[in-house]
Amino acid sequence: MLKNIVTWENRRILTDNPATSPETYQRIGRELLDLDLCYEATEFFARGGDDQGLRKIMSRAVEGGDFFVYRGALTRLRDKNPVYDDIIKLRDNAEKGGKILYAAKAAAYIEEKIKPTLDTGLDR
Repeated sequence: MLKNIVTWENRRILTDNPATSPETYQRIGRELLDLDLCYEATEFFARGGDDQGLRKIMSRAVEGGDFFVYRGALTRLRDKNPVYDDIIKLRDNAEKGGKILYAAKAAAYIEEKIKPTLDTGLDR
């Protein structure tokens, strides 16, 4: 199965099939994650209802400074609240890794989405 899920067309066949079980989605998400295809795994974890898998992707994205993968996983979580410290660490890791666009997007996200909640006293 692993060989078949690498191509976009084969992943699309699985996601278009209404008979695909949540367990199958979760397994494929783990296989894609093992291949370090984090963004691709987000769709499968989301369809399988695997928030833990999505959080693993977010953790990898923080470590790698990849804002777009982080945001993709975050939008698919049922609890869409980002962790302030994670976004700060992601921004810092992106800067260290020379990922200027990712760092800029994370900084903008902090300013637009997170700081306003901190300023009003809402939970992070």
